[in-house]
Amino acid sequence: MSSLLCSKKHKHVTPSPEMYAGKQCVVRTNKVAPVIIKDCREEFQQFLELNEPIVNGSLADGMPEHPLIKGKYFIVQDFNDVTDVLQTYKQTCAPNFYQATSDQPVFASGQPTVNGLSKVLSHLVSAGNSEILLLNLRSEPVLFQRVDDDYLPYSVRHQGHVHNMVMMGDTKDSCDHIESCIRKEIVSLAGIEDEFVFYFYDSLDKLQHEPHMRKVEFEEDILLSAEVYARESFSNKSLGYDRICLPEMGLPTEELVDQFLSHFREKPLYLDSKSPLFPAIYLISHSGGRRSAIIMVMSCLLYGHKKGTLKKTCTHLINSKRPDYREGEYRAVQKLVAHLKDGNLIKQQVDSIIDECSQVINLRTCIADHKKRLEAAASKHTQSSSTVEHLHAGCLSALETYCFLIAFNAYLRDQMPNNLSWSYNKWLHRNPEVIRLCSHLDFSELCSPPSLLSSQHRYLVYDEYIGLDVLSSQMDVKVSNFRRLMGLPIYGMAQPTRNGLSKVVNHLLHHKQGYGNVIVVNLRSDYVLECDDVTYSVRDISHLAEPIHSQCSSGKDLEEMEQKIKKEIRSKRSWKVYKEITDQPIEKELISIFTPEELYEQQRLSTLDMHYRRLPLQYDHGLHEQEFDAIQSLILSFMKESGSWAESSHAFVFHCRTGKSRTSLTMAVAGLLFYHMTGFPYGANPDEQERVSCPNARYTKGEYLVVEKLIWMLPEGHQVKREVDLVLDRLFETMSPMHFHLREVIFVIFNKAKSSTGANQRYFHRLSYDLLERYLYLILYNAYLHMEKTGNFQRSFTCWMTEVAAPAGVFELLDNLGFFTLETAPSEFSRLKNRILDRQQKLPFTGLFV
Repeated sequence: MSSLLCSKKHKHVTPSPEMYAGKQCVVRTNKVAPVIIKDCREEFQQFLELNEPIVNGSLADGMPEHPLIKGKYFIVQDFNDVTDVLQTYKQTCAPNFYQATSDQPVFASGQPTVNGLSKVLSHLVSAGNSEILLLNLRSEPVLFQRVDDDYLPYSVRHQGHVHNMVMMGDTKDSCDHIESCIRKEIVSLAGIEDEFVFYFYDSLDKLQHEPHMRKVEFEEDILLSAEVYARESFSNKSLGYDRICLPEMGLPTEELVDQFLSHFREKPLYLDSKSPLFPAIYLISHSGGRRSAIIMVMSCLLYGHKKGTLKKTCTHLINSKRPDYREGEYRAVQKLVAHLKDGNLIKQQVDSIIDECSQVINLRTCIADHKKRLEAAASKHTQSSSTVEHLHAGCLSALETYCFLIAFNAYLRDQMPNNLSWSYNKWLHRNPEVIRLCSHLDFSELCSPPSLLSSQHRYLVYDEYIGLDVLSSQMDVKVSNFRRLMGLPIYGMAQPTRNGLSKVVNHLLHHKQGYGNVIVVNLRSDYVLECDDVTYSVRDISHLAEPIHSQCSSGKDLEEMEQKIKKEIRSKRSWKVYKEITDQPIEKELISIFTPEELYEQQRLSTLDMHYRRLPLQYDHGLHEQEFDAIQSLILSFMKESGSWAESSHAFVFHCRTGKSRTSLTMAVAGLLFYHMTGFPYGANPDEQERVSCPNARYTKGEYLVVEKLIWMLPEGHQVKREVDLVLDRLFETMSPMHFHLREVIFVIFNKAKSSTGANQRYFHRLSYDLLERYLYLILYNAYLHMEKTGNFQRSFTCWMTEVAAPAGVFELLDNLGFFTLETAPSEFSRLKNRILDRQQKLPFTGLFV
């Protein structure tokens, strides 16, 4: 059999009659392969199905060049980068083979060879396990190549990162398909050589003996994962098999968790506490480490709930002032445990199971190990920022895994009595706060030292900037963007200075307005200081465009942090500050320094009818349920006296840094509450609305498919939306120069994302989803006001969302957002968790990981 005719550049050539002109041969072609008849003999050529040019490469300088898979991948033996901690490979041909302690029927190992797999399964059967569930946890392609009398596993490695496996699939079918395609390409590339060989790397530590050329003539010379495991299952009816594609670093998605649980739902006796039936579970990952440990802990928790062997009483409470990090008592864990019913017990059950599955890795104490390395690297200024960033990501990943396991145990505790009738995904939609708590993990900013200002890692930046005062209100009241929600005692503005605050308060108390009380509400969650009648925010040198958002949960905590920063500023007289972030910093003497609390206390000395509250909102473009409740409670606390709503005796003034997004949103929330107490004006009913005639009016009116689905779900949904639109339209009438309509901006930003590129495109794309979510929340809040007004709002919006909206399926909508008529494919930001994670501020790590 002759080899394929190739050019020097390895372009594939199909023989043609002209190639053999004048020679004693005939070319006959068919759909299978060209056939050449020469001197009355037939020679068949290998027919390759390669659509791309063949690219040659070598693993290192001086090493042989050979064809690469997809032009960039090598095939490397799987045992590279695996440390056989438990020394089990010699006996079982499977690295790190172990069983959870306490005789729980859960086993794990690194990737076994084909013979090793048979050995392990024989061991499990001989140990008396009548049913076995084998779960392949690998999302990277794995192929098995014959070496001597066994088939050894090989994985795909990138040319530039040969020590890292290439992740290609996220479902069982996609991973199996990718492996099949890789095998076909290996067979085709081997056909280039006369001997039908391909190049395999057995050891990355001894490159002088690499690569190994092994014969690959037919597809059966290489086995796929599906073939290896499915054939074992085919010949052993007591063996069940599935592939759950876990990422090497990361968590199982809700869909993967439910895929795992489906094996137990399909056989109710596995969940029945009265039945002894439970399968031996054998978990296979690359090394038997993190991925195996996660599913092993999940399996043992499931087994413990069935058998009733988990701890029944809580023996230890977390001391928030002196947390034990080896016991996993991080700030995020404290918040999650506090939220969950019997949270401390749930955590301790997870802890005991983690310790029983810790032969290779302890999923709790490894967080403290990561923390130690991170803080040591951050304290050494010689370490590169990328090293610290990598260690920080490792810390967060380990903590996220731990929080996930606590949440999963809470799910089991809730659903095991019902035989897991709810999927894990559905349970999360009924408990959405768990999603948020497991997404907010990094509280290191709470420990950032004020000395970062002195070391010039952080700077003071003017709040006021050129172009901020779009509404030209500085001329009248010395504050930017001061305006009123038409017809209501609700006002908004940017951050005031002492002079501006005095002007605004006096304007509302003593001039035409004539209010009896003025309540100023500071919505800022960043650090603010007023120095010599100029307000400043604190910003990181790596991200001067935005202030540093504190993670303080209350105004009191923020004030304490601002006092520490004030003390740092007083330590020297002159500071470099930014007036405009596009210019160089200027040297400035700072003499009088006030925190916001002190600023308003100064005003109170001359204006007793002014009240000040700080209500830090964590995000510019949306509110949590608890923040809706905080705004509502604040307003209701000042409007207790009969007649307060009608008399307009109180003026509410909300402000953030710019007076734009947070302020406008809070004004809309307050406006809805006021209109419910005083009655909606003309324009709220169907026959009172203005007709809109403009391009894409459907979208500027907020008639997206997901909004329509919510309206169909809510009682009097169309009226509820109309009332929200009325408030947003009236709010816009006093701030139209901003071009910032809380509803219309959704479509504007969506189109802006389509016309952007790179990081800007991603930012605007996610922002459009955040703005759509914000609009849905305003509609939901108005529906809450309709339903709870008769009960004087005894039930909070937070409780209403959990007890009324969640069972109705609202969080299924919020966790599947989309511009379905405008986009062809689902976005990653359709998921609630992805939106939360992406909107978090990314700053260099400083201080401590808490």
